[in-house]
Amino acid sequence: MDQRAGRRVAVWLSRGAIALGALSAALGILAGLARMGWHIPLPHRAQLTVQHGPLLVVGFFVTLIGLERAVAVGRRFLFAAPIAGIVAALASVAGAPALIGRSLTLVALLCFTLTFGYLLVVARTVHHTVMFAGALSWFVSSCLLLAGATVPDLVPWWLTGFVLIITGERLELARALRPDRRIRMWFAASVLFLLGATGLESFVPGVGARLRGLAFLSLALWLLRFDVARRGLRQHGVHRFSAVCLLHGYLWLAVAGLLTLVFGHERSGFRYDAQIHALALGFVFSQVFAHAFIIFPAVTGLRLAYRRFAYAAPAVLGGSLLLRLAGDLVADAVLRRAGGLGNALALVVFLIAIATGVSRTQRAHSPRAPVSGRLATHPFGRAGDGGEDSDARLPR
Repeated sequence: MDQRAGRRVAVWLSRGAIALGALSAALGILAGLARMGWHIPLPHRAQLTVQHGPLLVVGFFVTLIGLERAVAVGRRFLFAAPIAGIVAALASVAGAPALIGRSLTLVALLCFTLTFGYLLVVARTVHHTVMFAGALSWFVSSCLLLAGATVPDLVPWWLTGFVLIITGERLELARALRPDRRIRMWFAASVLFLLGATGLESFVPGVGARLRGLAFLSLALWLLRFDVARRGLRQHGVHRFSAVCLLHGYLWLAVAGLLTLVFGHERSGFRYDAQIHALALGFVFSQVFAHAFIIFPAVTGLRLAYRRFAYAAPAVLGGSLLLRLAGDLVADAVLRRAGGLGNALALVVFLIAIATGVSRTQRAHSPRAPVSGRLATHPFGRAGDGGEDSDARLPR
């Protein structure tokens, strides 16, 4: 197979993986709505509602992030992580026995961790170390799951993994501002504190959870102060949109940290819901919104036009999440359910923005990224400043 044919195969595999990952995300979101009391017809409903979190973490994010890294680096063996993530998600959807599903999850997260381990070995940098620690946090969660732990036992490791993977990526980009030693030490201390707190939470839940919340707060303040996203507010088009989404997410990370610091270790109920979704929806999906217009063309080879309509997604997400958290804090199930439905609507709005922006007549330029494993995820800066209705182009 020549290089051009191999590239075509990789592109179609990437598109298929994204489609299946999106399906996993959709089922995970529907399962979440079903858990809140909405009457959602689902296959294997009882099992899928329990798999709400794993479907999103493994089926969607392991697939999406693993695929981005595989395409960026250009090594075929790195496609093992997204493929394994999809297989694990499909097993859950098909109603596979618990042991099989947990074993496949372990394999997927092992492949995912090895992906970041490979990147760390090839390019020994601080930001790769942080992202590897995030992937390792997810792998720890899969080991706990296979050992019989329940989902609430895994949640701290999932959330820590998200924070470390995302902040590691942002640390790489923050180098453009040339942070001094004091700033770098603040970041490193916060990361180490977060890892220690998450580990402690497995043994001393009350203390560990509050320390984890403090670490979230520290990292949120660091990102709000030192991340390059603030520069993007002075730009236009997709670059300003990315900056707004990033900063919006950092605020939600601070909220999640505050809730965890105040309430401590929760395993169920309204406060548990508030702690998880302030971070998993407010922080994580804001990052997805911020990077989608740059990563999607690079991975799929499809050109993606940015439209101002995309701002509706973070607006709906933020408003509905406030409603949901209000319901959680006053123990009002109706408000919480309404907020949850609004959260799902925000994701639908963003999918519409993506779908309407895809042009099949021209392909996005998608060069191989350097071995750092980063797919031109700088949402502003080196790319053209873009118009209010412009195409998201990759930096050269």
